[in-house]
This record gives sequence, C-alpha cells and structure tokens, in this order.
Amino acid sequence: MAEEKILFNAKKGKWYVSKKLKIDENTADVEVSRILISIEETLSKKIKEYLPFDMIQLEEIADEIYVSKKGRVKEEDISQALAKLKSPATTKKLGKLTDLKEGKDILKVILTNIILGRLGISTHVDIKTIDKFIEKSTNK
Repeated sequence: MAEEKILFNAKKGKWYVSKKLKIDENTADVEVSRILISIEETLSKKIKEYLPFDMIQLEEIADEIYVSKKGRVKEEDISQALAKLKSPATTKKLGKLTDLKEGKDILKVILTNIILGRLGISTHVDIKTIDKFIEKSTNK
C-alpha cells in the first residue's frame, strides 16, 4: 500500500513554505485537520498578495463599511455592515478597482471576509483554536 501523507510545498521569490504530515495508523483525523487548516491559513494570506488588485483601496472601502470597535458588536452594527456590503454603492466602488465582473466577484469575497472578521464572525477554523481543541481533548 502506498504511503499516506500530506505534503504542501510552495516557493515564489523569497517566500517558501513546506508543510508535511506522514500519516500512519496512529495519526488522528484531527491531526490531518490541523495541517489542512494550517495550509488554508497560509494560502488565505498569500492569495491576496498575488492578486492584481489594490488591497489598500479595498481596505479603505472596508473602512467605509465598518471599522472594528472595542467591546461587543451589536446586532444593528452587523445588519448595517451587511447592508452596506451588499449595496450597489459598494459594487460601484469595487468597479473602480477592476473592470471585470469576475474581478468584482473576487473582491466581494475578500471584502466580505474582511468585514465579517471585523464584526467578529469567523468563516474559518484558525490554527490556535484547533491546537487548543487538540490539547483539551487529549487531556481529558
């Protein structure tokens, strides 16, 4: 039977990353999840760097929609931010960053993730959380 493993290597200019996991009968599924989450985090950060859009301008658009505040986020803040996010005015602003519909679609996804993050709504499991989960679940 072929060796089971996860192997992710990337090199672009000075950036290099390698993430490996050899899988055997003692490897827990949660360990597989952990490395996949780690790869996803790496990809999410790097993808934006290689897209041909002005991310500073996109952050400025995000600032017009919602700026993070200290304390608990109110439901009205969430609904107002989401309404602004989906508004034609926001779509028009994204049109200044790209002429292509597909480009606007890409920017909308990134902008949505920025806004949700500012609102304290996560759309991904982060590595710190999975590490804490693994630690607590193995210490029972």
